[in-house]
Amino acid sequence: MPNSTIDVAKIPLFAGVDVARVQTQIENWICFYRDGQNLFVQGESANDIVVILRGEVQILSLDMFMVTRRAPEVVGEQGFLTTDSCRTATAIARGTVEVLRIPHTEISKLQTTSHQFTRNLLAIVSAKLAEATSERAFRYRNEHRLMAAFNLHLSPEITSRLLSSGEDYGKPRLIEGIVLFADIRGFTTTSLTLPPEVLAGQLGEYLDEMVKILLDHHAYVDKFIGDAIMGVWGFPFASSSQASEAFACAKTMVQRAAQKVIGGKPVRIGVGLGAGKFFCGNIGSDLKRQFTVLGPPVNMAARCESACKNLNASIVVSEDAYQQLRPAEKPELTPSFNVPIRGIGEVCLYTIENPTTDTPKL
Repeated sequence: MPNSTIDVAKIPLFAGVDVARVQTQIENWICFYRDGQNLFVQGESANDIVVILRGEVQILSLDMFMVTRRAPEVVGEQGFLTTDSCRTATAIARGTVEVLRIPHTEISKLQTTSHQFTRNLLAIVSAKLAEATSERAFRYRNEHRLMAAFNLHLSPEITSRLLSSGEDYGKPRLIEGIVLFADIRGFTTTSLTLPPEVLAGQLGEYLDEMVKILLDHHAYVDKFIGDAIMGVWGFPFASSSQASEAFACAKTMVQRAAQKVIGGKPVRIGVGLGAGKFFCGNIGSDLKRQFTVLGPPVNMAARCESACKNLNASIVVSEDAYQQLRPAEKPELTPSFNVPIRGIGEVCLYTIENPTTDTPKL
C-alpha cells in the first residue's frame, strides 16, 4: 500500500509533531489482521505501540471483555509505559483490521526529540484512565445495587464472606445442605375472607418476621411460594452445625408465627426439613434466570412440610436431616414409621407438635 494514502499528521498521536521522518517509515509499520487474530496477548513483552487505522479491536483482560477500540485510537501504550514492559491486556481483531505498529526504537526517538509527542501520548493515557474510572464507578453502582438485593437473601456476615472470597455465587454446584419449607395452615381459606390490601399487609408482616429468623440462623432465603417460604443451609458455605441451625430456626419460626395474626387468627405453620446433596445455582435462559436449588432433599423437605397436617405436627424432619442433628437434639423428636410419601414410598419421619426454643441459637 503506498504510504501516501495515510496522512500521519491526522492521527491524534502525532498532532503537532514533525512527521516528515515518520511519514517515510509508515510502509514498514503497516500490518493487517483477520477476524479473531490477536494483535498482542496479555503478559507478553511490549515492544511497540499500535495505532488503529481501519476496523475494530476488542480489548480483554483475564479473558473478560473490557472495551472496543476503533480508528484512530491507540492500543498497547500502557504496557509499553510500565516498568516491566508487559502487555496489560489482550487485543483481538474484529473483522479485518489495519494498524500501524510503531516500534520501541522509534517511540524512544520521538520522546527524545518531541515534547509534543510525549504530551500526546500522556493525553491518550489520561483519557483512558478517566474512561476506566467512569466505567468502574458505573460497574460499582450496579454491583452495589445487585449486592443490596442479594443481601435480602443472605445474612450480612455471609454476604461479606462471599464478597471477600471472590466466589461466583451463581455458578452451578452440588452442595451438602439442609432445605426448609414453611407454610401457613389454612391460609387459602383465610385469604378469601380478607380485602387484598389487608391480606398483603398482614402476610407481609409475617414473611418479614420469618425472613429475619432465617437470616439470624444463617440461612439463604431462596424464595416465597405464595405464603410458603423456603430456606437453605450449605450455600455459599457449608457448616458442621447447619442441621442444628436449621432445626433451631424451625422451632423459632413456629413460635414467632403464633404471635402473628392473619384474618383475626394466630398464624399456625408447618415446617419441613430435608437434608443431603442437591444442585445449587442459576437456572433458566437469557430471557429469565433464577438462582435456586434442585434435588431429592428439596423435594423431601416439601413433602415433610405437607406431612405436618396428617402427623399433627408443627415440624417434620426427614431421616437424613435427623441423623445430622446433635445427640442432645434428637430426643425432642418423635419417630413416625412407615409414613407414605408421594413419589418416594414409606419412610420414617420425625416430628414435634409444640416446639420450645430452649436450645441456644448457634
